[in-house]
Amino acid sequence: LLNSLDLINDNTLWPNVPIYVPEIPRIIIQTSKTHQITEFMSTFITINPNHKYFLYNDTEADEFVRKYMPANIYQIYTNLPLPILKADYFRYIALLVMGGVYSDIDTKCLRPIDDWIDDKNQVGLIVGIEADVGFIDILYDMYARRLQLLQWTIASAPGHPVLYRIVRNIAKISSEMMKSKDNNDLILEWTGPGIWTDVVMNYIRRTYGVTWKKFRNLRKGILIGDIYVLPLAAFSPGIHLDMGSKNINDPEARVYHNFHGSWKKRN
Repeated sequence: LLNSLDLINDNTLWPNVPIYVPEIPRIIIQTSKTHQITEFMSTFITINPNHKYFLYNDTEADEFVRKYMPANIYQIYTNLPLPILKADYFRYIALLVMGGVYSDIDTKCLRPIDDWIDDKNQVGLIVGIEADVGFIDILYDMYARRLQLLQWTIASAPGHPVLYRIVRNIAKISSEMMKSKDNNDLILEWTGPGIWTDVVMNYIRRTYGVTWKKFRNLRKGILIGDIYVLPLAAFSPGIHLDMGSKNINDPEARVYHNFHGSWKKRN
């Protein structure tokens, strides 16, 4: 079923995914149960008037995956047992197909998206650091990785190799993950920041020879190839000040996250 997923970037197998060009389009993607625009969501629209805004509910997300993904990916998507798993998977799929910026609806845009890359050129993917616990074991217990990337806000060009890989890897592990009786314990590794961090960091290491330790104690964005890695303050201002983040008025701050994720509250 999944052998075809090993052939990354083969447009005969992924005909609805554009050829990759390192340019992030002016598109904003969010998902919600309804089409009601909240105060936080409106910040992305008002601060970025030149961006096209797309809001998908569950039915529309399902139709999007069915329309643009191979049948085996759609089957895996529909079989995911928890809404948060589908929400995670959809953001990767939508960015793979459309590109642009995905951001959770409990995030607030603080700075125009056009300014996020700080005049850098040839940027195809923007990722932010969520946690930098280093080798402090008491903090590591709270996260999936010692240096962890967040996925409540991601920006990408369509067809980026990292997006192919995250969609493929989730598909590969889903059958085994579904055998677990407690899916909640697996969210971080199945579709969340654990697997996202691994895919991004493995791609950077294999493509550019740079390991995760390069991003420890990061205070400014750093461009590695076509991937712009942003510090804690970028998408996590006001959070983890003990790890080096800043307040929401800091020049590095781009998005504020209010942590309204219902699945996290239940756990």
